[in-house]
Formats: sequence, structure tokens, C-alpha cells
Amino acid sequence: MKCPHCDNKIGIEIDMHSDGYAKDLLECTSCGTVWLEKASQIITVNKHAA
Repeated sequence: MKCPHCDNKIGIEIDMHSDGYAKDLLECTSCGTVWLEKASQIITVNKHAA
């Protein structure tokens, strides 16, 4: 798995700050982008500058 914004493959974590609003929300520890993958699509929730 890699970040859809910066292509980082290391440091992808489940976002524990989502407060249950979305299941399987992922966060890149490198650039801070938050996204989820659903039905082979990537849905970016919050994109930060790298």
C-alpha cells in the first residue's frame, strides 16, 4: 500500500483520530494525507503538502 499523494510506502497507519466516522481510514505519516480505499477506488479525505 502507498500514499496516493506522495507515494510513500513506509509509515502508512490506520487513522485513530477519525472518531469512528469512517472505517479503515488511512494516514500517511510522511505527508499527513488521509484517505480510504473502497471498491478499488481511493477516496482522499484530507491532502496535506509534502
